[in-house]
Amino acid sequence: MLNAVGIISEYNPFHNGHLYQIKKAKELTHADLCIVVMSGNWVQRGQPASFDKWNRAKMALENDVDLVVELPFQYSVQPASIFAKAAVNILGALQCKWLSFGSESPEINFSKLATVNLENPEYFKNYEENYTSAIQQLIAEKTDFVINKPNDILAFNYALYNRQLSIPMKLIPVKRKNSNHNDVEIIDSSLNISSATSIRKNINNVSKIYNVIPKSTLEVIENNQCIDWNTFWKYLKYKILTNSVNELRSIYQMTEGLEYRFKKYIKISNDFDEFLNNLKTKRYTFSRLRRLCVYVLMNFKSTDFENSSEYIRILGFNSLGRKYLKQIKKKTNMIIISKPSKALLEKELKFDYLSGNIYSIESKKNEDLYKVPLIF
Repeated sequence: MLNAVGIISEYNPFHNGHLYQIKKAKELTHADLCIVVMSGNWVQRGQPASFDKWNRAKMALENDVDLVVELPFQYSVQPASIFAKAAVNILGALQCKWLSFGSESPEINFSKLATVNLENPEYFKNYEENYTSAIQQLIAEKTDFVINKPNDILAFNYALYNRQLSIPMKLIPVKRKNSNHNDVEIIDSSLNISSATSIRKNINNVSKIYNVIPKSTLEVIENNQCIDWNTFWKYLKYKILTNSVNELRSIYQMTEGLEYRFKKYIKISNDFDEFLNNLKTKRYTFSRLRRLCVYVLMNFKSTDFENSSEYIRILGFNSLGRKYLKQIKKKTNMIIISKPSKALLEKELKFDYLSGNIYSIESKKNEDLYKVPLIF
């Protein structure tokens, strides 16, 4: 009987810190294999992935990961709570024994922290605070811990939703090494670990990032176009200009008159960053606004999210991953999809397919139709 450790990630792109986490997770758990739930072509903070999901799955499979599955679009481009819940549910359905995650504060007992009662609807009526800030303040008031780092916030949400599984996984935090999530400069040290943010910033300077990424990532960078929001700016601008205020209002999470701000500032903004800065208020984080831009681009509406279903989409595996799938395929409570049919692409995978098609405008690659899992 094989036992698996699960990891939730984006690999945007895969770097030495990710490889360290995988090796450490296997070391701490003695797991037989590592399973990764990975965002597709659009990632959690509302950005297009630097490289498509197939290249990123390939990076993972070449670096100690045994099975990669996709976190569906409708859950991957979301705040931490929704992102975490869907990813944890998938790892639970795949019957992982452990859930490992990077953490700035691995000394925190996240399982115990997740038992704290945070239900206080009145607390979230202060519109000067965004939801994430309100949650952080409430945790600080009810416990001795300050949860204000990106990975720790995700870790808290992983723990929260892991408790809701019929068979919860054992949580395995791994100390984040050498760099912080939002560090923008490559760190020169013997560990050769820098943040994905710093690597993306220096993506065109291979000599600067050479030591902090595996060879497989270097090959992807050298042979593929790196994609960012500026790539899609003209398409977003077209969508906002041609949609009416009422049409924009129907978009998922377009609340509190934001449609009017979108209409107003799209006309006077010269690029995506300027548009975001014009939209920004204390009420909304940049991540929230970027996600909203993704929803506009996809014409993703509230009813689309409400009608979403959960499933396991296989992106790639090695021989150990294949053996594990055979072990659990009759026991899982989710549909497992390897080669998507046209019917699945029109229904369950509708927004994975649409978001992939839009991404492929610039990647010039077929992202879903007739695609089968990578086999290593």
